[in-house]
Amino acid sequence: MNTRTRSLQVFPIFAAVALCTLASSRIASAAFPQLGLAVCNDPNTQQNSAITTDGAGGAIVAWQDSRTAPGVIAAHHVLASGQLDPAWPLQGRVLVGIPVPNANGGQFLPSIVSDGAGGAIVAWNDLRSAVTGIDLYAQHVLANGTLDPAWPATGRALSAAPGTQLLPRMVSDGAGGAIVAWMDDRPGSNRLDVFAQHVLASGIVDPAWPVSGFPVCTAAGTQLFPVITGDGSGGAIISWFDERISPNEIDIFAQRIVGAGAIAPGWPVNGRAVCAASGPQIDPTIVSDGAHGAVIAWADGRNQVNVRIFAQHVLGSGNVDPAWPLNGRSISGATVVEQRPLAVPDGAGGAVVTWEGFSNITSVSNIYAQHVLATGVVDPEWPVGGQTLSFRQKHQTRADIASDGAGGAFVAWDDNGQDVIAQHVLANGTLDPDFPADGRTLVNLPSQQGDAAIVTAGVGGAIVSWTDSRNGNADIFATQVLDARPTPVPAPTPAAIAFAPAFPNPARGSLTLRFVLPRETTFRMAIYDVAGRRVRELASGSRPAGEQTLAWDMRDNAGREVSSGIYFARLDADRHSLTQKLVKLK
Repeated sequence: MNTRTRSLQVFPIFAAVALCTLASSRIASAAFPQLGLAVCNDPNTQQNSAITTDGAGGAIVAWQDSRTAPGVIAAHHVLASGQLDPAWPLQGRVLVGIPVPNANGGQFLPSIVSDGAGGAIVAWNDLRSAVTGIDLYAQHVLANGTLDPAWPATGRALSAAPGTQLLPRMVSDGAGGAIVAWMDDRPGSNRLDVFAQHVLASGIVDPAWPVSGFPVCTAAGTQLFPVITGDGSGGAIISWFDERISPNEIDIFAQRIVGAGAIAPGWPVNGRAVCAASGPQIDPTIVSDGAHGAVIAWADGRNQVNVRIFAQHVLGSGNVDPAWPLNGRSISGATVVEQRPLAVPDGAGGAVVTWEGFSNITSVSNIYAQHVLATGVVDPEWPVGGQTLSFRQKHQTRADIASDGAGGAFVAWDDNGQDVIAQHVLANGTLDPDFPADGRTLVNLPSQQGDAAIVTAGVGGAIVSWTDSRNGNADIFATQVLDARPTPVPAPTPAAIAFAPAFPNPARGSLTLRFVLPRETTFRMAIYDVAGRRVRELASGSRPAGEQTLAWDMRDNAGREVSSGIYFARLDADRHSLTQKLVKLK
């Protein structure tokens, strides 16, 4: 039975439900199908989607796919228009271009990062070798949907060491390649350790790095579930939870690896203790602070009664920020058990963190969020204990988060294993009034939708992908959620220019700069780095009075993508100079 026939047969089942839903709630963007865009609805099973920006308001989605036994990784390009890129294969590009030897277990658990040029690098676990066990491979898919011919057609081996290399987590290196971290139990290790690898844009493993991965931490005991962010200089900061003291005394550690394949100066071998409080600290999440360091949040059981979310700031120098409390700042407390934090940068050195909170009163888990400032203080505008994103009396789990580019965040989660819900929390800690108080149900169907992934896409928006069973098997769908309220341009005075906040900011692929000229005049807009060097001259010349718009694609004057970090946009016009800070995300 072909896909179109299957879709026509199931449509009458949910048509009435869909029409009722659309009458009562504006769902996402009008550009996307109201019931979500079918990214892949091949008759076989698709699941475990991962998503990244295409830098142009759309997204690239990768997933685990069973169309070919015993399983492959595939990807597709979702355009900002709400359509699938017609240059890509209809059901997505399979990332292993030719059959691989001994592919007895296939590929699974993809991770994805933008290549900065409209394509993506995808890494996954791979069982093709019956000798070495579970390995790590990666592939580069170009913006036009083809596999990069410079990379091996069967994917690049990031580590084929004996044993298990599991759960890859990726970050861009700022130069078209990626740094990948994972858990590793190769022979001779102390149970599970943390390793990392650098794959260059050319498709080769960085020769400065060990061929089977750099040993980030090989301390005694077990190191688990590493997470990663860029350091703004072509390297990465990796965090994990660590049992080197004992299985009952679990701490949070971090390590910075420079792009040359070495531990950064000032950082200890086997990592810096970010939190060494008594009791277990687990499930770290990490985001860049925009200044070569990182903010790390985790679930913390130090008081042996409740589990709270804590956060800490580790500097690029390898020291824990002395302005923050020793062993971290408590940022939650609305419920009894709080777990699975995820974070995005706030664009000013702090972070917005979301998590699951279980209440003894309601006996359900709800999703919460909190804002911790760069100073280590919980934002006083936000509710103490965290902002509740939904009060629905159903279990809300497996949240994912994306920046809204204006200091707030979009959050998507699974609702009772049935629906995918999205919510928008603003920079001031209030919920977006354009969203329902309990969050927006992205698709209201009698079938199951879940396992959501979300990424910032375009001005004030995000794209969500999920696994969807409406067709009787697991497919991949996507849709867009939007902040309907653009940032206003300040009204100019007769003798002054006005420079609106850049949007989105922080940004990954591109951002928009808007300004108002009170009269026709000459102007110049240029981008500078933190050292005061001019990175890019965006435009100059004469412009008429009124609002003006310029886009920066995060590239320098030579066309190279700039590294993540802090930049400044300077507007010179009518004998005035105005400057604002911009943050380039990994």
